[in-house]
Amino acid sequence: MNDYGLNPFRPTRWEHHRDGRPLIWFTSTAEELAGDKSVFVYGGRGVGKTTLLKAICWEDLSQNESLRLQRKLADFQHLGIYVRFPDHVSASMSHHGWEAQFPRSPNPVLEYHRFFSLAVELTCAERALDACHSLRVLGSVIYQPSQELRIVEDCATEYPEIATFSNQAPRTFLELARVFRIIVRRMNEACGRGSVAAFVETLPAREPYQLLSFLMERLAESVHLVTQFEPRSISFKFCLDDCEALSFIQRKSLNTLVRLSRAPISWVISSVGSVQDDSDTFIEAQPLTDADRRVLSLDSRDTIDFKALCQSVVSLRLLFSLPKDQRTLTSQEEISRFFDLDQRLGSRDVNEMMGQLVSRSHRPLAAQVKSAAEHLLRAVRKIDPRSARKFDIKGGRLPYYEAYLLLHWRGREEAFSASFGPEDIARLDQYGTIYSDQAFNAWIRRKQQNALLHFAASLRARRIPLAGANVVIALADSSIRDFLEVMGEIFEKYGDFHKLDSNDPANLARFVTSRSQISAQIQNDGIYSASEKYLDGIAARSEIDSDVVGRLVNGLGYLTAFLQSNPGDPRVFGAAERGVFLIDYPPASSQTREDEYAFVQAAFKQAVLAGYFRIVETPRAVRAVQADNVSKALAFRLHRRFAPHFRFSYRGAYEAVRLTPNEISQLCLKPEELSPFAWAKIMAGMAGKFGDAQIALPFRELHDDF
Repeated sequence: MNDYGLNPFRPTRWEHHRDGRPLIWFTSTAEELAGDKSVFVYGGRGVGKTTLLKAICWEDLSQNESLRLQRKLADFQHLGIYVRFPDHVSASMSHHGWEAQFPRSPNPVLEYHRFFSLAVELTCAERALDACHSLRVLGSVIYQPSQELRIVEDCATEYPEIATFSNQAPRTFLELARVFRIIVRRMNEACGRGSVAAFVETLPAREPYQLLSFLMERLAESVHLVTQFEPRSISFKFCLDDCEALSFIQRKSLNTLVRLSRAPISWVISSVGSVQDDSDTFIEAQPLTDADRRVLSLDSRDTIDFKALCQSVVSLRLLFSLPKDQRTLTSQEEISRFFDLDQRLGSRDVNEMMGQLVSRSHRPLAAQVKSAAEHLLRAVRKIDPRSARKFDIKGGRLPYYEAYLLLHWRGREEAFSASFGPEDIARLDQYGTIYSDQAFNAWIRRKQQNALLHFAASLRARRIPLAGANVVIALADSSIRDFLEVMGEIFEKYGDFHKLDSNDPANLARFVTSRSQISAQIQNDGIYSASEKYLDGIAARSEIDSDVVGRLVNGLGYLTAFLQSNPGDPRVFGAAERGVFLIDYPPASSQTREDEYAFVQAAFKQAVLAGYFRIVETPRAVRAVQADNVSKALAFRLHRRFAPHFRFSYRGAYEAVRLTPNEISQLCLKPEELSPFAWAKIMAGMAGKFGDAQIALPFRELHDDF
């Protein structure tokens, strides 16, 4: 049992584990980070960056039971050292005001680089010394006491200023590590008090990277890792987390350390957000190149890889939720198959969901669409009986989305109508080759999500029957934390439905060991609950301007829904899954409303860092225009976990829609004049072009915010 009762899918954040040892699944991506080259890792919140770093660092490799089942410290050539930057470098250590502190310096920024890089080196060295001592106590590394004394003495001799920060000269690794911690604390204090100019004279005299290199080279020569064969030398990989908290100058300083590094030192630099051009250094004409580091984005994970990760993580969590004497699996392969997502959640396609909508609705439209699907299936059987075998009229498996799209299609590419009649059903006879014509079939498949959304809105269904492992994984949007949150809600609904006592461990074991599929209704309830809680959570976050970010998310959520599922707009079919928003920001010199734009950009950045928006690659056509234009376009979409609440595609958005900074400003800055729903309706171009009653009526009933 944990702090969240018997729910095995929580907590989902490292900070919420009291023992500091949450379950870790070792992935192929972690194997990449463990290579010789430095790596810069980017990704949205919850994609597993911290877990990846922890998986290759000594603390969890030595003490985390779940990780030790998969890897041992001796499996690596390096000693991973985890450093979370905000724990060591305070916000006061910024470069603002350094010109005043050093008025005679020709370049005060270089003075700041020297100062900040020393803080980084001392922090990394302190953590490495502590690791060597702790691992020697555990018996994982060996070195002679005389070697320890000599290394500390050499460091104190090379940098005599170190001794001035302690009552007595350090002699052991722990004593030297303590002195390094004291120096970093004093550096933070000096920045906060404005006394840096006098304080820097007391710091060790050195050039950036020299102190860390001096100490790590000597540790690598003396400290040896214990293996099953013979002890071997080690290198050091410093894994720096939460680096999005660093300023541009601090990142540039850190890049310089990476550029200067050589064996036995390498780095993993982890940041929230999209991949950035972080190549500048303080070394003239020597930026970071591919030879210095790899760049890895976790937001662009392959769907198959992410599904395998979800499968493995959920299996590990559920295995460790059982009593220790019931955990019979020991190999990584066996553990990964313990909870089969496809077996327990099933897999649902669009036709199954539309079939469920048909079976639940008593509206004439539902009967018409079912009749049309049967009509199309009969036409296919005459010409392509092999393709028709996957459907069954008696079993209710029918080509619903194919028939629905063809009913609205006018026979020309991207030409659709908002409604259909009996004559359109008769036209389905001519589409018996829909599956044998591969190009036409691919064109139809790309629009299946919009057929589902349009159909559900036309029926005025309050919920789309979302369920299945494929849907849950898609809604997670490459975020393992969001996957666990959705699974946690499904588990809660499972317990409510079966009236299980949440305090009885036997009920948890029943859920874990059962092999029967969780009902689609329970899954659907959990999916919608997770989506609504995600939206409600915006107001509870203190680190963001929750009101402005909430208006941004609501307005863009409604707009995405209008663009993808409005039953009165035939463009829903023509441009499938619109909702990648492009905002063109003019150059600063041409901005007449700089304050408003800065305010909106700040709120936008908060939403990105919180994970509510996903930055996507700017479309090629837009990049071509930008090459001849000084403006810069931001391309982003909403997180897929919002999809159930707002009723847009659980696959997200793929087609671009342009918005201006002024239009976004109206959403953010005019709460009394314009609700997010009204703003979205205007942006979708509905009221004037298609008629308010025709288009807005379903949304009036389905959304309480109108």
